[in-house]
Amino acid sequence: MRGIAVLGLAGLAAGWWAADWGGRTAWFLSGTLAALLAYALFVAASVRFRGFQVERSWGNRSALQAGEALKASFRVKLALPVPGVWLLIEESWRHEGTGETVTVTACGPAGLLGSAMLAGQSEPLPRGPYQAVGRLITAGDAFGLLRVKRRQTPEGRLLALPRCSSPPAAPGAADETARRSKRSAQALAAAEPLQLGTRPYAPGDPLSRIHWRSSARTGELRAKELELPAAGRQLICLDAAGAGSGAAGAGGSGGPALAALWAEPALAAAVEAAAGLARRALERGHGVRLAVADGRAGALEAPPHGRLAHLLAALAAVPQALPRPEAFAELVAREAFAAGGAGVTAVTARPDPGLVTALRRLKRGAVHVICVHGPWQRGGEAALKAWQRELEALGCAVTVVPVAKHGQPQGGDAHAAI
Repeated sequence: MRGIAVLGLAGLAAGWWAADWGGRTAWFLSGTLAALLAYALFVAASVRFRGFQVERSWGNRSALQAGEALKASFRVKLALPVPGVWLLIEESWRHEGTGETVTVTACGPAGLLGSAMLAGQSEPLPRGPYQAVGRLITAGDAFGLLRVKRRQTPEGRLLALPRCSSPPAAPGAADETARRSKRSAQALAAAEPLQLGTRPYAPGDPLSRIHWRSSARTGELRAKELELPAAGRQLICLDAAGAGSGAAGAGGSGGPALAALWAEPALAAAVEAAAGLARRALERGHGVRLAVADGRAGALEAPPHGRLAHLLAALAAVPQALPRPEAFAELVAREAFAAGGAGVTAVTARPDPGLVTALRRLKRGAVHVICVHGPWQRGGEAALKAWQRELEALGCAVTVVPVAKHGQPQGGDAHAAI
């Protein structure tokens, strides 16, 4: 509004000059300033007091993954058509884990009829959940004399899903995997899944999965919760402690320590490795059970050829709390005991001595360990090699995946939950 005040003072001065001294120049200047002042007041009244409507639509809703920019389009309609108005929209999104904010920026003219479609995008998004926290709309006149700002509180939550890396299989497992695939394909076709209970019906579930008795009793559609036989499942245990550089503690909701863990490249690389394993298992027709040592209760199941996006959405929210240092070893032992012969893969980014102790109580070679190794590794190559030899002495296949600072992802099914 400072521009209107300056324009008004200039108009008064020009009017006094014209009335007192006369002359065509004075009258022309005072008339021009009066017209500009009337135009600026009309813009201010239409934008500040009458307002406008803003509707957001997504440009990459089904393909948003970590490292991509959030693209959005804003349909803006002024209450009164004002020619020459320019609009700037800045919508802020806050990462729920780190607290960092990214901004989607779009600008352009409102058009002669006061409506426009503005497209904008943010900087690349790191993995994780985001919450819309604010929207600032700035409207200006065609001459740059006026800037009117309005704040809105938008709604929305989105997930930047992890990319799927391609960790190598266990050493010497390629031939065995091919043989088991042929044997298990026929067995899985004839095997009856076990019913564990019921859950809320999700779009896409077949009608044969509906549990009609529970649906009639509760008044809402319920689907059968099924579990495949062990031979057709891949169990993935993910260590959410990152490189174990001190962020992991006694558990809790987080604070600065949880934000530091979210920012760790070690955790990001481990999550991408787990996502790659889940994708490969689903592509081979195996069910997937995902268990994460981050304070999350229970585990997530996906049927063969199921929706990878369901698992990626869970991995996008890791970690939910600070894990205890010993939580991963406890999780692997508990899940491996209950696996009943399923393939168990433990993904971590730190040489965990507790894991060696836990695996001594399991069947020899029951777990395949994938360790994501990078410049964050504490103790260097010597500590990693010693830990690897201890695991191999227990019959465990160990795969060390060298990863650069921010990982080497290769494709994957990306899906944004908004």
